[in-house]
Amino acid sequence: MLVHYSGELWELDPVEVCPRPLPPARVHELAPPELAIFQDLSLDPQEIREFLAQRDLALLVVRNATTRDALDRQQPFNLRVPGGEQTLGAGGRIYDISALQIFQADLIRGIGGLDDPAPGRRVLAQPMHDVTGNPPAPGAPAGSVAIAPDGSIAALVPARRALAWQTVAPDRTPVVRERNWLTFQPGEIRACDGCHGVNDLNQAGEPPASNPPEALRALLESLADLPLFSDGFESGDTTRWSATVD
Repeated sequence: MLVHYSGELWELDPVEVCPRPLPPARVHELAPPELAIFQDLSLDPQEIREFLAQRDLALLVVRNATTRDALDRQQPFNLRVPGGEQTLGAGGRIYDISALQIFQADLIRGIGGLDDPAPGRRVLAQPMHDVTGNPPAPGAPAGSVAIAPDGSIAALVPARRALAWQTVAPDRTPVVRERNWLTFQPGEIRACDGCHGVNDLNQAGEPPASNPPEALRALLESLADLPLFSDGFESGDTTRWSATVD
């Protein structure tokens, strides 16, 4: 059947391939809650971006992982940090979350295993291992960072590597799972207000979280002994905070 159409295309329709001007690089400005942490510690965000970019790293920040959009009810939405922040959207079970486990996409051969691998590769999620130096998360699964009492999270992650993550309970049971791959650029600082971002109100009928994330403060303070604050980027210990990307 021959079909004719004249109108706007949608995002999956093909378009003509032709030379176009390179768009300018987008610069993401830090929101006031994250910026307040940098200012309290007298740190320049741009210097941190350069520090991360030279090591193929990025910085992930979540203000309050207990919050999610009011309409997002496909996963647990009564969330609590043991002894800390909680956000309740309805009656029923309350799920404790104590860490964020991060996965990276590794190209691992499939049928045949390591001894007799078949041609080709496939991506499998593996606990994050390309970054060393995140603050420890005692008792949490491999590739995890702890959730602070205020619900916040901060983690160094490998740049240009597909990533996914999930919050886990103190007994290491997954609670809320991210079902997409996300990729960061070198030096990027990406912050969100909650585990699944709030559009208008969260599951408790409250606006998006606006607390300065204390997990970010703890992570930045742990950088204080690195050459960034004394001898610049070129000398000193650069292996403690490192990433390798295939």
